[in-house]
Amino acid sequence: MELNEVHTILIIGPTISDKNVDLSTALYDTVDILHQLGYKTSIIVEDPTSLLSSGTFFDKTIVEKVSGDNVLKFVQKYHPDAILPTVGDRNALGIVSSLNGKIGSTKILGANYASSLATFKRDLFIKRLNKAKLPVINFISSDDEKEIYSFIRSIGFPIIARRRYSNRHSSGWTNINNLFELDNFMALDDLEDSKIEIERSIRGFSEYSFTILRDSFDNSSLVGTIEDIEPIGIHHLDSNLISPAISLNDSKLQRLRNYSIKLARVFNIVGVCTVHFAYNHATNECYITEFIPRLSEETKFLEYATSYPVATAVAELCVGFHLDKLQLDAGNFFNGATEPFVDHITSRFPQWNTPGQKYLGPSKTSNSSIIVNGFSLEEVLNKGALNDKLNNNFDRYEQLRKLDDDELFEKIIHPTNWMLDVLMEAMRRNFEKPVLSEITGINMPYLTALQNIIDNSLIIREGEIDGHNVERMVEMGVKGVGHSKLLLDSSDIVTKSVVKNKTSISVANKDYPNHNYFVTAGINNELKLSDRKKIIVRTPIITSKTDTTIRQFVLFQLAKSIDQNGLEPIIIGREPWNAPLAIRRKIVEIDDPYMEMKSLELIPNDSILNIIDLSKNLIDNDDKRAFQFSAQEIKNIDLQADTSARVMVVSDGENFLVPSVIYRTKKNNHLYEVSSVNNFMTPENYNEFSQLIAQELEDENQVAIYNFELIKQKDHWLVTKKYRGMTNDIIRHELASSVHVIDTLVKLLLGNKIGDNLSLEEMFNNFDEQYLLTIDDKRYKLLNKEEMEDELKNLG
Repeated sequence: MELNEVHTILIIGPTISDKNVDLSTALYDTVDILHQLGYKTSIIVEDPTSLLSSGTFFDKTIVEKVSGDNVLKFVQKYHPDAILPTVGDRNALGIVSSLNGKIGSTKILGANYASSLATFKRDLFIKRLNKAKLPVINFISSDDEKEIYSFIRSIGFPIIARRRYSNRHSSGWTNINNLFELDNFMALDDLEDSKIEIERSIRGFSEYSFTILRDSFDNSSLVGTIEDIEPIGIHHLDSNLISPAISLNDSKLQRLRNYSIKLARVFNIVGVCTVHFAYNHATNECYITEFIPRLSEETKFLEYATSYPVATAVAELCVGFHLDKLQLDAGNFFNGATEPFVDHITSRFPQWNTPGQKYLGPSKTSNSSIIVNGFSLEEVLNKGALNDKLNNNFDRYEQLRKLDDDELFEKIIHPTNWMLDVLMEAMRRNFEKPVLSEITGINMPYLTALQNIIDNSLIIREGEIDGHNVERMVEMGVKGVGHSKLLLDSSDIVTKSVVKNKTSISVANKDYPNHNYFVTAGINNELKLSDRKKIIVRTPIITSKTDTTIRQFVLFQLAKSIDQNGLEPIIIGREPWNAPLAIRRKIVEIDDPYMEMKSLELIPNDSILNIIDLSKNLIDNDDKRAFQFSAQEIKNIDLQADTSARVMVVSDGENFLVPSVIYRTKKNNHLYEVSSVNNFMTPENYNEFSQLIAQELEDENQVAIYNFELIKQKDHWLVTKKYRGMTNDIIRHELASSVHVIDTLVKLLLGNKIGDNLSLEEMFNNFDEQYLLTIDDKRYKLLNKEEMEDELKNLG
């Protein structure tokens, strides 16, 4: 079954962790299953924070620039049997494509040379697809003006064009509709080392993505489909995404599924392959626009949607497992060839950190996203894109209502992130839906759903709720939205909020229980809990990639610690969180976008020992069990110094531990920062730090994590900042400390004590033998003590 000649595997990691959050979290499942199967794994990664909690599984961790040269150096020094690029980002595919013929007998798992190269070289991609008779848009890349004009005459307008530079960067696509616009584009000043790329415009086509798993024996299965509500011409991650793709009938779905499987076969991809399509429903034209032969943001989204363990399955397929004979944690059997059939809709809605309208186009502008679940299009639209609590939709409605028809039409033809609100306003004014669909490229099912929301909002606003329409409105997820009090006051039983399981037929079996739920409405509640005492962890809406990285890390550590202490962890989030597979069946995950769980009383109150709240503001200050984990600023003195320290402290209300100190200072005009300085602080520093901390905690008598910032002035330390709770340093402190801070916190919340009369060595205890070093604010280096001291000596 497995590749017998592969025993050691080098994983090419993602580059920047806060931009590749989904890859960082998929990394845990990948290395966990490889560890269970007996493989030795190493990783090359630029930022060790991207390892999250998976660092313990690696035989070697190389913190260097993730480049072809450094991968080649590792191969020549350690001779791994194979390289796995599927949990790296696009950069990993570029590295693989550059290694052809340079790494001897070392195998490439998953994405081979040809498939990796084809993600960069458009001409190779088109050549392979044309040879396989797969639908693809013809393309030219040239610096010859005559050749470019001749190609355009053969395909006609409209076209899209961009300049591609020798360093692989590009100018972004420009839409060109006629010869005049083409002449203007060609006349722009340009660098000599560039080529112009031209292809037929498919702007306005519908966009779909299909994710396929394939083993080395040519067995394939479709994990899931995603549809962009907005058409091609708007960046995929600026679109509202829906899974499964509901505007495809069965014949169209099977057609695209077959194309996806054939493409994976053409490039001999083993593991995962996501294929993007452009589809014109009026003409039935279909084109493959790109493919991604690795784990990505889309594969993580499909894990949310289907509960299919994609990362674990991909790792096993890459080392030779049959698709229908996969193995989950603890040796449980899993038939990955059974394609998921879900009973719900999962949607991803982009978010922008700044208010106001943003024009949408080929370049990504959104900062983050929110994921919601529901049983109808109306429900997920109401929970997500039309959720006034998240998007200020009522303010949008007021502004759009003031526009005349011509001004509103301008908003329709020039899409912004307010597009759904614009369309609703247009339909309120009786703009015809077929016309709106033709102009915007948005398919009719979504316009019909918006019309249903308009109609039912009017019923709610006018108070005309009766037995004939109440059930339909509840199905649309109007609870918690806008004018919903009349509906909530209704005596009809179907208005009751309940918790439903995210059922997926292929994965909801006795060997793979799914404890992933979401709050909706109905009669029967499906939430199933064990008899164990419980700790509830509540999480807020996440507004940035950095916040997401921290939340993923903290939630995993909390859930693992709660379970290891004999309790049942219940994660209640404003949006979904998929735990690593190793603990997924041990915890309960509930998506609760309107924060209804507390009032529903579905969890017996006497079974809850503690509530850990990760939001910025505690919801129930009166509940003594509620512990606020996010940082609350207590002290902030605006003083600066060349030498400073960031100190994490854990307190039981009487005594404290100092498991991590991060030291920052200047040396020969270089600013450096090093972790784990507990190991080489002087007795005088131990004493001075402990006295300052004890003074700051004199009036604090509760279990808590504290973060202090200290500066050094005239040979003495001074506390300038004090936070109660978790700061953004939590990952670095955890990586830098042999004391697991989060696990220690959980134990203290359960009543354990630190102990009296600790010596200074016990108080500052840290056995960690690796150091995170940053010089001049560049990326972290993970070093042992000798390497770290050598780096500092080199500063002079």
